[in-house]
Amino acid sequence: MANVFLISRMALSDQAVTILKEKNIWREECPVHHSRLVLLDVPFINFDGFAQIGQIMVLDTIKEEVQQIFKELANRFFPIHSISLINEFDGDDVASMNANNSSAYNGRQIMNTNRWSSHAYGVAIDINPRQNPYLLFDQANNSIKVLPDNALPFVNRTVLKEGMVEPIVDLFAAYGFTEWGGRWDNKPDYHHFQLPWDKIDTLF
Repeated sequence: MANVFLISRMALSDQAVTILKEKNIWREECPVHHSRLVLLDVPFINFDGFAQIGQIMVLDTIKEEVQQIFKELANRFFPIHSISLINEFDGDDVASMNANNSSAYNGRQIMNTNRWSSHAYGVAIDINPRQNPYLLFDQANNSIKVLPDNALPFVNRTVLKEGMVEPIVDLFAAYGFTEWGGRWDNKPDYHHFQLPWDKIDTLF
């Protein structure tokens, strides 16, 4: 499916939109129309130190900022496992996390809620979910659910390991992604960066 999206480097082709609909990644009730989404080819350095090109879909008004973020990440030799569209996982966020995939747009709601995720607006980016897990605290049962399942070695954030995002929080903030999920108290989401909601509201 990736080659279909490579045909159009910016605005999505009709065939690309059809795929989004067929995979239930974009629907009429989504908060952003598909005409506002653009596809970007972005550089990255993988964990073996090789330069690669990934694909990411974001809101049209932030495309330049996103391109610059990934250029600077590559210049810093910050390792990223993979950058593929959520299409490759049929819109399944957990499957994307399990594959340690970095991605952006996904017309989905926040997990365990009926509220739209910032990903559904195309203004959020996830980086290396395994090295930067999502932690769900269950106070009633005194337990923590770690997503993805293979991220347990990275729950302790006091010792930095390769691919952990703490060294790049400043870079994302410099380009407007000042909301970092790692600062959330009840459900820290270390791989998640987004524009603040008051900024998102001004884009539409």
